[in-house]
Amino acid sequence: MKLSLNWLKQYVDYNLSSDELSFRLTMAGLEVEHVEAIGNDTVLEIEVTPNRPDCLSMLGLAREVSAILDQELKVPVVSDQEDQGSVEIEIESAADCRRYIGIRIDGVSIKAFPADKSDWLKAIGNNTILNIVDVTNFVLFEFGQPLHAFDYDKLEGGKIIVRRAKKGETLVTLDNVERKLDESILVIADARKPVAIAGIMGGRDTSVTTSTKRILLEAAVFDLGVVRRASRKLGLTSDSCYRFERGIAWRTAEAASNRAADLVLELAGGTIAARRDVVMQEPASQRVEVVVSSDDIQKLLGAPLDLVRAEKILKRLGCIVAAADQRLSVIPPHFRNDIRIKEDVIEEVARIVGYDNLPMSLPQVPAVNITVDLEKETFNRRLTDVYVGLGFNQVVTYALVGSAVLAKTNYAGPVIKLQNAMSAEQEMMRPTALPNMLIVAAANMNRGQRDLKLFEIGKRYIPGGERWTLSILVSGRRGADWRLGKRTAMDFFDLKGAIEEAFLSLRVQGCFFASAEDSAFELGQSASIAIKGSPAGKAGRVAEDVLLKFDIKKTPVYFAEIDIEVAADMVTPRAKFAAIEEFPAMVRDISLAVKDVSFEAIRSLCRDNGQGLLKRVDFVELYCGDKVEQGYKGYVLSLTYQSFERTLTDDEVNGLHESITAKLIKSLGVKQR
Repeated sequence: MKLSLNWLKQYVDYNLSSDELSFRLTMAGLEVEHVEAIGNDTVLEIEVTPNRPDCLSMLGLAREVSAILDQELKVPVVSDQEDQGSVEIEIESAADCRRYIGIRIDGVSIKAFPADKSDWLKAIGNNTILNIVDVTNFVLFEFGQPLHAFDYDKLEGGKIIVRRAKKGETLVTLDNVERKLDESILVIADARKPVAIAGIMGGRDTSVTTSTKRILLEAAVFDLGVVRRASRKLGLTSDSCYRFERGIAWRTAEAASNRAADLVLELAGGTIAARRDVVMQEPASQRVEVVVSSDDIQKLLGAPLDLVRAEKILKRLGCIVAAADQRLSVIPPHFRNDIRIKEDVIEEVARIVGYDNLPMSLPQVPAVNITVDLEKETFNRRLTDVYVGLGFNQVVTYALVGSAVLAKTNYAGPVIKLQNAMSAEQEMMRPTALPNMLIVAAANMNRGQRDLKLFEIGKRYIPGGERWTLSILVSGRRGADWRLGKRTAMDFFDLKGAIEEAFLSLRVQGCFFASAEDSAFELGQSASIAIKGSPAGKAGRVAEDVLLKFDIKKTPVYFAEIDIEVAADMVTPRAKFAAIEEFPAMVRDISLAVKDVSFEAIRSLCRDNGQGLLKRVDFVELYCGDKVEQGYKGYVLSLTYQSFERTLTDDEVNGLHESITAKLIKSLGVKQR
């Protein structure tokens, strides 16, 4: 919005320089972006926020200056016009046009606009044309209410119809461009054809010219949505459209219409032959009484404000104010739909006073006992250090996720949705970090980085509460190793090894992997994770159909998610030095054919039956060739026996080894090869 300072002087007296006024307006929330000298005038270009359409007018800005400087606002005296005569106005679409005021003025004289008013219009970038047209533009910028003047003698049937355009209709607008219309566009029509696009631009064929003798002056309240959609569809905008898109106050239409009629009679002569105000849908009252106390102001701003001064400011801004018992009862003006609660009222006072003028004070924050688990915080930091040391990169992703992207991972569990989400991409708290991690992986892969080792320590949110979670993702090739001829692709065991290495470093014992199916992972390539019997997470190869939804192709991705809080509770006391073994160990191998039995189950059974002499169970080899019965896999295990008290004999070790083998065969159904 451009503000002419010469024009501003017609409404409020001020004695500030343009720089001082710019500063005061900016501090009051109306940012002055540019100051320009035009002739003997100075023009301020002001950024008006969407919630303040009342400031898209000279009177609106003058009202702000009046409040800032505590000066009287000089509002133009406008005559009251009543319906008279006959103006045929028909509104077919009540939802699109809530009010339409038409004034017919006969005997007008077309001539130049007065020099002073012309200069004000030119200063803000609006060239003068003819006095009737210039009046509509003048009132548009003065009141913020768009108007239009038709040559009444060019309206067929002397009739106005507000309707949706018909398929195939066209209109040549004032810019001499033929516009193709459709049923989504609201038009002003006469008895035969469209003569204007409602809220945007009039038609050329019914425009005012030097030969015009009778005019129909239009002021209306159109639905902002239908105006905005028509503007986008036609690629056409205007000063009128800009204001309609942000909302026009109901009562402003009448005041602006009467003001325009007064100016036409003053500058072009003539007489009002007819007037009609058609109301289709009067808005429900949006003016609510708001009560504000001095304590409310003190609490919100952290500084006291004189209620007498606050009352004066609010009245300058157009509010109806009554003071009693250190309270203000405030009714906002009809053009301020953004003032609804006491915080809004306090903000109005504070911005006019100037936040920079409020006394400085420290905020008063009530003390709250917040329990902090330092041990778990330390565990998280140590876990981060371990994974950084293992060559992983830490990522931080959003705690919010959209239902669409979550569905891509085949997730079907419970979720916690936000009641007032800011966007579809952030409508719920994440129950898993998988979608966010895959988005990060896809972004890296699209930029040529396909060898990924990523981890995140963050929270996931489920109906039972929030849980600190470790998320790990690996993909691509292993790191370079001079001992190997080439870099090989990572697999599930790299992921599993990273988990076990971290737990070993942090003394988390009892980690157990068991085969388990999960809709996010490939069939037969996923596992559940438990720590000392407590469920702690899952791991596996992400399913191909999931990866394709994230635009990840031909690259296996492995992912694990572990409940850190379970892991932190399983940390064993700090290890102590143990004496070096004095007696030798004895190793025995065992070759088994297994079916649907995990190594973890075999190792657990061996340890339970080791009689205190079995020290280690190591996995040596996996064989799936033709020498193994179909449906089975060949495992080669190495069992280490040792005593800290004596040297074991061959017979003793052999007997124990055979006993363990027998129990494996009996309990797990394995076969000895």
